[in-house]
Amino acid sequence: MPITEAERIERKNYIGCSDLPAMLGVDPYRNAYDLWLDKTDQVDDAKYSEAAEAGNLFEPGVIDWAEQRLGPLRRNVELKLEAFHIIDHLDAQIIENDEPVEAKTSGLFGILNEDEWGEANTDELPDRVIVQCHGHMICTDRKVCHVPAFLGGRGFVMFHVVFDQVIADAIMEGALSFWEHVEQRLPLPNIVPSVSFIKRLRRIPKKLVQLDTQLVEAWLDAKKTVKWSEQVLEDAYAEVLTALGDAEAGTFTVAGESQMLTYYEHTTMRIDSKRIRAEKPDIAKEYSKASTFRVARVKKLKQ
Repeated sequence: MPITEAERIERKNYIGCSDLPAMLGVDPYRNAYDLWLDKTDQVDDAKYSEAAEAGNLFEPGVIDWAEQRLGPLRRNVELKLEAFHIIDHLDAQIIENDEPVEAKTSGLFGILNEDEWGEANTDELPDRVIVQCHGHMICTDRKVCHVPAFLGGRGFVMFHVVFDQVIADAIMEGALSFWEHVEQRLPLPNIVPSVSFIKRLRRIPKKLVQLDTQLVEAWLDAKKTVKWSEQVLEDAYAEVLTALGDAEAGTFTVAGESQMLTYYEHTTMRIDSKRIRAEKPDIAKEYSKASTFRVARVKKLKQ
C-alpha cells in the first residue's frame, strides 16, 4: 500500500508491521540493525526500487480481486498497538469480520521464487510475509490473515495465514526489547548493519575518529581473499574455454546426468557515450548527470 510523506515520518516513531520481519531477522533486504538506524533517524531515506513502485501500483488491483472473493473490504486502515510501539497500516479488512488482508506482488521484474510461494489457499509464503501477517492479526485481534497476491507467471493467487501464538509472542517480546534500544539509542549487539544501510548513514564533514586496527586489517585481508578468489575463478574459466577449443559447446556428466555447457554469441545494444561526447557535446552535456558516492581507501599519513 503506498504511504504518504506524513505517514512515513510517523512510522519513525513506531514499528510498522512491514518492519517486523527485519526486527526478527527474516527480511532478506534489511536486518534489525538497519531498522534501528532508520528508527533512530541516522540514515537518509532510501529511494524505492522499480519493483517496489510497481508493487504499490498493482496492489489496489489485487485488493479489487480479493474483494470479489472475500466480500466487501474496508481499505487503508490504520491501527496502533501503543503498548508494543507497533503501528499497522492495513491494506484492507473484511467488513463482515474485521479479518486483515495483506496484498502482495512478486515476480513482476524477474523470475518468481517458486520455493517461497506455494499452493493456493495455504500459508506457503515467505517467512517475512508470515511475520507481517501476524503483526496484522495481533493489532486486529483476529486469527486469520488473508494474502491475495499477483505472482509473475501465475497470476492472482489467494493465501491464508492462521494465527500462531509462538510467532506472536516473539513479535511482542521482540518489539519491547527493540524499542528500548531505540529510545536509549543503544546499537543492537552482535548484529552488523547491511552495507546498503551503513552507506546511507549521515556523516559529519571532516570529522576524524580513531579506528580499531584489527577491524581495518580484517577488511583489507578480506579484500585480498576476494581478489585471490576472483583470480582462481578467472583461471578456471579460462581452462574451460581452452578445453572447448574452437567449439561453441561441450558435454559433460555430473552424478550420472549428461549436461551441456554452451559458449554462444549474445548481442546487446548500448549507447556509444564516447561517440556522443565527441560528436554531440551539447546533447551529452544536457543529459549528463553527476553521481556522488563514497569510497573507502587506506593511505599513509605523514609523520
